[in-house]
Amino acid sequence: MKQLFPLLLAAAVGSASTYFVMEARQPAQAKAEQPNAEGAPFAARPKAPEGDPSEAPRKQGAPKFGGKTGGFLPEEIEGVTAEQLNKCKAALFKTFQDDGVKAARAKQAELRKEAEYASDDEKKNLRPQFEEAALDLRKATKEAMLAADDELTADVVDKVLDVVEERMKQRMQQGAQQNGKKK
Repeated sequence: MKQLFPLLLAAAVGSASTYFVMEARQPAQAKAEQPNAEGAPFAARPKAPEGDPSEAPRKQGAPKFGGKTGGFLPEEIEGVTAEQLNKCKAALFKTFQDDGVKAARAKQAELRKEAEYASDDEKKNLRPQFEEAALDLRKATKEAMLAADDELTADVVDKVLDVVEERMKQRMQQGAQQNGKKK
């Protein structure tokens, strides 16, 4: 089980990056798809569906998938103001274009491919490399976030990254439990 943790962490980081990239692209695509009202200089607002309230558009900041937890960041983090949290979210999105972060993710992906068909002994030997790759990714992400916004401090970024990692661990454990029930 301990051999799988670094693999699951690497997969979760990859999933998180996909989530953040897709979430960042969604508002731009939604704006482009809204038609203009007849002769109006501004785009028309979408009308709320009449009838079934479950089909009403979700409120800003509400969970996307109907669960109690939204994304990888909560609405509040102890010791981080709402303004700092919003700046961290924006900086986190920008990290996906940073060359250092891309290189760290590529290294993790290479390790995952290497471990995919490895024996148990080989996976045990890869564990330190996975741990090092996870640390490298965190360092690169932190540096990219600090570079993206001069007002962020290392302490605030560390708190946010700790919460992201903790949420990914929880989701991996939930996924492992669900996979165990399916068998």
